Amino acid sequence: RQASSSKQGHVPIKVGAIAILVNYLDDKGELLTTIPPVRTEMSKLKRRGCAHFDGDQSEDGSVDFSFCLDWTFEEVDAYIRRLFPKVFEYLDSVKVGDVKGKATDNGASEWVLISKENRRLSVAPEPFPTGKHLERYKGRSNAPLQQTNIFIGESLINSS
Repeated sequence: RQASSSKQGHVPIKVGAIAILVNYLDDKGELLTTIPPVRTEMSKLKRRGCAHFDGDQSEDGSVDFSFCLDWTFEEVDAYIRRLFPKVFEYLDSVKVGDVKGKATDNGASEWVLISKENRRLSVAPEPFPTGKHLERYKGRSNAPLQQTNIFIGESLINSS
């Protein structure tokens, strides 16, 4: 039985959309809005390089839009950064000094996993999301692929 469960952890899990929601969090890590992005907002996010939909090709063709249950936080973090390289390059360039320190001083990652339940967004209580957390928060297990989403939240960019 253990062999089948470890094999199950390597089976890729596909999702309908993955989006990084920049400026959705305040400096305390709380959501500024609990309303999920609608289809037109998701299209805008895609044009800005902040969302991918099932069937998209990554910029360099090397990223599959699926994940595995057995991924560690480090693997999930690397995956998110591969999916959204321009977003993280930009965020890394503008987060200097105290702003970058705030994101990591509390012991959590620079980004957060966002849960969408009952048409409301909330910050998932997982400071270091793994593949199991992505699976838990992607939507119902029996939902059609187009209705499964992973939302990642990013702190406010220093606007001063």
